[in-house]
Amino acid sequence: MKRTASLTYFRNTPLSAQLLIVLLGVAVFSHAFLWNQAFSPAVKAQDKHPLLLSTGLLEAQEAELRIILWFAKGKPQENFLNKLPQEGWVWQESHPANSMSAGYSLAGYTRISQKSEQAVFSWYQGLVQDVGQAGGIAYLDERVPEGMDIAHYALQQNILPRQFSLSESVSSVAGWQESLLPRVVAGNDKVNIQVISQGYGQGRTALAIPVLLEEF
Repeated sequence: MKRTASLTYFRNTPLSAQLLIVLLGVAVFSHAFLWNQAFSPAVKAQDKHPLLLSTGLLEAQEAELRIILWFAKGKPQENFLNKLPQEGWVWQESHPANSMSAGYSLAGYTRISQKSEQAVFSWYQGLVQDVGQAGGIAYLDERVPEGMDIAHYALQQNILPRQFSLSESVSSVAGWQESLLPRVVAGNDKVNIQVISQGYGQGRTALAIPVLLEEF
């Protein structure tokens, strides 16, 4: 399991071309974001949720959802497993129950529909607060088997890009959204949301809050 921003980097591309692509990508995202802020109706990020199925940018009707609770100092005294939903979920611990000497994680997997996204995100926001008070971070990872225009998504969600990368058909942006989402430091940047997409139609897309922990 990765515990840093899982950004996809270039392969088999000359260094000069890589730098040009990155500069162009950052310029496009920054220009688009500023244009959106200046000319689009103001929408508060906290008034809507960022989950993928409700964006109108995908045809997918269901998504795979992962929740990962990560505690760097080991298993917390509070037993979060007893408070988590069980029906339709599969939960796994990364270390024995009595492990206090190393990092501890609790990961859950389920499938959700567009109708359930709002309720799931509201529940996740409460979980973020509870886990944060116990010294941990609650990560969310939503995936669909369909490619998506992540530039359009970033504009829609008022995301200020911090890191952008391209590799063959895969594009990724990690950025900042003015909201109560959990935040992490990726390199020199503070980020709280990341979206990665591969191809269109038959591709795949992952939304991660604050960043992706597992392989895309």
